[in-house]
Amino acid sequence: MGLNADNIRLKAINHITYNVRDKDAALKWYQEVLGVKQIPSMVNNDNLYWLQLPSGAMVHIIENPDAPSAPSHHTAFEVDEIAAAREELLSIGVECTDIQTRNDGQQAFYFHDPDHNRLEICTKSGFGVLV
Repeated sequence: MGLNADNIRLKAINHITYNVRDKDAALKWYQEVLGVKQIPSMVNNDNLYWLQLPSGAMVHIIENPDAPSAPSHHTAFEVDEIAAAREELLSIGVECTDIQTRNDGQQAFYFHDPDHNRLEICTKSGFGVLV
């Protein structure tokens, strides 16, 4: 029971997200203070920037006047077989969104933990490490 089989086991943290009040000011801070590099966005949304660390892990900063807050703050976990992972979660009563495919071919779906924290399961990013 659960995501214990090797083909659906959690493999890595793919990205983290942070709500920010001013995405341009936040971008400047993440680049200048943390040295995180901007990469192309893989979704059609003008309210966010995608950044990447040398490891390939990403940080997404999302402009939101209620920052910092939910609902977009979440952690994304990579798996090898996303459909099997989703089916396993559904089989144990976890409600999941449909699997979405992003511009780079990466697939993802969302669900909530018992405290209603948003979580994501995704495949490895299709564009690889860009920085």
